[in-house]
Amino acid sequence: MKHLYTTVISLFMTMMIQAQTYEFSIAYVGINTNTGNYQMALLATPSASVTNHSTDDMGAGFYVPAGVTLGNFVTGNSNLPASEWVSESLSNNVDAYFIYRVEAGANTILLNGPGPFELVLFDIIADPNPTTGQIIFVENGDPVFNELLFIENYINIAANNLYANNSPTANAINFATLSTQEFVDETAIAVYPNPASDIIHIKTTHAIGNIEMYDILGKQVLTTKNATQLDVSRLNSGVYLLKIKTDKGSLTKKIIIE
Repeated sequence: MKHLYTTVISLFMTMMIQAQTYEFSIAYVGINTNTGNYQMALLATPSASVTNHSTDDMGAGFYVPAGVTLGNFVTGNSNLPASEWVSESLSNNVDAYFIYRVEAGANTILLNGPGPFELVLFDIIADPNPTTGQIIFVENGDPVFNELLFIENYINIAANNLYANNSPTANAINFATLSTQEFVDETAIAVYPNPASDIIHIKTTHAIGNIEMYDILGKQVLTTKNATQLDVSRLNSGVYLLKIKTDKGSLTKKIIIE
């Protein structure tokens, strides 16, 4: 009888995992201060809050402008090690890249909560940074995927591929939009505390203009002008992007709300 209970519980857990899916999206993080490149985040948002989702291999394909490559991986809030990620060209005929993770650690990384999860951060590698074109997901079934066997967007959780689709509202970023912005040195503006749960302070010698905060999917959640303090106590816990415009340019910082 004990064996039967164990089998039933195991089957129930498998059905629960398979019932949930993940949507991929891409977000602009800011300028990588170590490289000077545009830095992006590959995001995965579950269809419902998850508990102890055991991560395995995963990957996503992107089209990029000619001469651009993807790399310089950095660990995101998912804690999936940057060292486990690889970038490869998909085709000699088009500018498409596939970034993927091959689990190598002895301990499995678990996902918990509603997400979105930063699977990994990566650079748009170009010198100078691109001013035209865009980075956009390759969709499953696209000819560039069909040229290669067993390649598609996927996210394996407990050996089950739970990929559903790419977000229709966050599946591309236009470099022309980014190139029209003037950026200030990150050291010129101090934002603290980070993580925060109540008040965020902004300290700079520059004249502060508009201040905007976005959730990781690009929805604006806060806006103000000429402020040196922000009340974030009403925001849900998670990762946000804070964009500060000054008379010398703008700065985008990742903020964690607890």
